[in-house]
Amino acid sequence: MTEDPIRAEQTLAAWTRIETWLRKHAPRTFERLPEPTTEDRLRSLEQELDLTIPADVRAFYLLRNGTGPASDFDWPTSREDPEPTGYFLPDGEGVGPLEDLSMWFEGPVAAERLDDAPGQRYLPITTIDPDGFYGTFVDCTPGPGYGLLGGYAEADIPSPGKTTFAAFLTEVADALHEGRGFGGVDAPRVIEGRLDWR
Repeated sequence: MTEDPIRAEQTLAAWTRIETWLRKHAPRTFERLPEPTTEDRLRSLEQELDLTIPADVRAFYLLRNGTGPASDFDWPTSREDPEPTGYFLPDGEGVGPLEDLSMWFEGPVAAERLDDAPGQRYLPITTIDPDGFYGTFVDCTPGPGYGLLGGYAEADIPSPGKTTFAAFLTEVADALHEGRGFGGVDAPRVIEGRLDWR
């Protein structure tokens, strides 16, 4: 927990750089970024799910309640915008609004489904589809893995990772500003004012 302020600051710095890039190069994506959530909503989610949200994830949600409007993460997706802008992270992932996280939590990464590790508290934060069946979670289990990201898929046991949300956002910001891909993903491109990074 002593790294919490550092991770929060890293998130703030990285996200500021991401928004700066979006404003200049992908204005349609930038304009659809949602307003922040509130501390009260974050605390309410923590109580509902019986976990503590890591400081870097908390810092992000206090800046933006996801990477696109809530309609981008609904199923079916909004008819007003048939190509949602909220899934602009590498591999077509998007950070869902706080209100969707409790629904995703009950899905493939629910603690009660991990028979061999019933105490695990994995909170999904990114997805590649409105159902939330595939994406990235943050480990909210007290202990050495707390705050690390991992991957999940509907039919698989979640796989822990080795990086933090703050480090991930920093890598995204670096790649955008340097015009390069990372982790097997090609360099970002902009289509009609939208960032499309798949």
